Amino acid sequence: MGTFSRSSSDGYSEVPVLVQWMATLKCNLSCRHCLSVSLENGFSDMPLHTVKELIDEITEMGVEEFLVTGGEPLVRDDLPEIIDYLGFRGQNWTLNTAVMPSEYQMKALRENSPGFVAVSLDGPREVHDSFRGREGAWKEAMEAIRFFRSLPGVRVCAGTTVTNINYRYLEETFHLVAASGADQWGIHLLVPEGRASYHSDLFLSKRQLRHLIKFVSRKREYFNVEMADEIGYLGSMEPLVRDFPLTCGAGISQCVILPDGEVVPCTTLDRSFSAGNIHNRPLREIWTEGFSKLRNFEPDGECRECIYYPACRSGCWLQRKNGTECFREIWHVPDSLKTAAGITVCLGALASGLSRGAEDHKVQPSAVQPVVFDPSLADGIIMGHYVELSAGYLPGTLNSYFDRFDRGDPAWDILNCFQRGTLPQSITDRCALVCSALDTDNPSMSLAALLWRVVNEPLFETEDRSESEMKEVYSTLETLRGRTSEWRLFIFANRLDPYIRNGRITDPPFFMYSKAGPRLGDVERHYLTADLNGERWGDANDTPAITADYLLEHPYAEGMNLTFKSSGSGEIGMYTAGEHEPLTIDSIGRYTVGIFDIIESTEDAVLLFEISAVYGAEVPYGYELQSAEESDEIHVSATIEVSISGGRKYSYIELINAAYRQHRDLIHEKAFSMLSEPLIHDRYSTDYLPGDIIENEILLWPAVRDIAGSGIEEISMRAMKKDIDFWMF
Repeated sequence: MGTFSRSSSDGYSEVPVLVQWMATLKCNLSCRHCLSVSLENGFSDMPLHTVKELIDEITEMGVEEFLVTGGEPLVRDDLPEIIDYLGFRGQNWTLNTAVMPSEYQMKALRENSPGFVAVSLDGPREVHDSFRGREGAWKEAMEAIRFFRSLPGVRVCAGTTVTNINYRYLEETFHLVAASGADQWGIHLLVPEGRASYHSDLFLSKRQLRHLIKFVSRKREYFNVEMADEIGYLGSMEPLVRDFPLTCGAGISQCVILPDGEVVPCTTLDRSFSAGNIHNRPLREIWTEGFSKLRNFEPDGECRECIYYPACRSGCWLQRKNGTECFREIWHVPDSLKTAAGITVCLGALASGLSRGAEDHKVQPSAVQPVVFDPSLADGIIMGHYVELSAGYLPGTLNSYFDRFDRGDPAWDILNCFQRGTLPQSITDRCALVCSALDTDNPSMSLAALLWRVVNEPLFETEDRSESEMKEVYSTLETLRGRTSEWRLFIFANRLDPYIRNGRITDPPFFMYSKAGPRLGDVERHYLTADLNGERWGDANDTPAITADYLLEHPYAEGMNLTFKSSGSGEIGMYTAGEHEPLTIDSIGRYTVGIFDIIESTEDAVLLFEISAVYGAEVPYGYELQSAEESDEIHVSATIEVSISGGRKYSYIELINAAYRQHRDLIHEKAFSMLSEPLIHDRYSTDYLPGDIIENEILLWPAVRDIAGSGIEEISMRAMKKDIDFWMF
């Protein structure tokens, strides 16, 4: 092994942490977005003897990870020999694939397993097969996930590149991934490379990107979902979708070797960015002397003036080379830099020690370490139960966490009843069960959502609840609101820590786990001096206060909020801790009600809820209109007028029920239309896409539950999964 130090004084790793090797551009699939297909590729596969020489060199250099990718690397006939040689040299390696290995390959993989495997999964069977251009591709991908998961010590990631085609099936894909046995789910965006550069219709719109970020932040409470680096820097949204601040390692800590030996910064076939060819010069020399433009990059234009540049560093290099790197319009909040929390998080990557020239000292790590995803037993029980329901398994089939949970923990009774389907019918008994569980030693946000479900689910079933029962519901919701806030602060403190450390060591990976996947702990340590951090961020003891402020700016379950206007003259207020306080109204006259809120109006009133949707393909983000017709989106909206009685309290679910009682046919029609759209219309067209509900989708919930119990083939199953996703806020 080489004796190079981990970091250069010039701001790049003296030895690449990751070397990706495109084993081949050949593939037995035909994906519309394929990066490895170009009109000018002209590549032939690297001969086996050269591959062995390359492995020799990276091993001697001390490269931590060798990623075998493509094309489809499993189409190489000599791949087993390559795997055997990697084992012979003791080189840690990883694999990207989309197919099931052959028997010959499986034998080699069992003997010299990769540390990490990413298997491409585009969505449900019809979506995946259509997009991949081959019937049976979905089945192969699922089999591949199960096979690699069976290998000892191998972490498996299901990787999904989100396009305009599979975007609307993300919720169904989430259930597939969780049921597949994969350890994590990597969410990727398209880059205008290869075939994707000719199909702008595949790229997501602004609206879809915003929803995608919210979707990932929700699902991370239940499963290891990671937003990969193609979307670049996300400002104050970063900690909601990533474990560490974005770091683009192109030419700084990683490189890619093409089949013809050219060494490029990241996964592109554009050889004009090559730093050299391994057939002409050693990789060690290419790495040391190459990529000077990247290592000495200076922003220009708007980037140079942007306040976020010290943290963003112009985002993902692949996007930057195509002029699509800036996603500021998606996440930017004008007031985000007016609070300590906003400043700390938005510019947190600078504090993480990623600036050029950071010194390499040995410092004792912080007592507070960043959390590496490891679901608690409560999370595992809840997630496992939902997976079993969505996959059609009997309760307990997949749920290995259940038998390991401490029977003496206060949450045991409610988890046990939930798992076995024996939750009490009585509101009083349910509220007592929830209040008891709040003293658990295993707090989690998925448990908080479950407790909310236990209190509220009976309210869907009947309107006949006594005043005393509803008082118990309101009291329990208020208690749950307070405890959930405490849990979230406790849980999130570690998640936010990498963004706000002060003179403490940080461990950011140089590429996303969902893309390559170094073994846990295989990271490089950097930090800024304590003086600089102290001046910029204050004392480390400020961390809890900053975290609390940050969470106030990003409320729990905010994606579930109801919004409405009122046509009445009475004051609408929130009932909190026995007090009536005016409900906040925004600049356009809308009220917002969250999942824990109980409201009342001083007089009879009519609440105006708008359910709105957009039909037709939108202009993709980062692309300019080619014609006036392209901007023609069909906005469809329905205003639902809900009458409420003055002086009567309404919980969140009671408002939803009131809307359904008064407009059952309309709401049922919209829910049925949403659920009954064909899974895929044709192989490539995206014009068929029905509108996604933008505003107040949650009003469809009672209708979704009715349809789930209707027994209508396929529609009821999709409704059941949608119901689960509503509970998984």
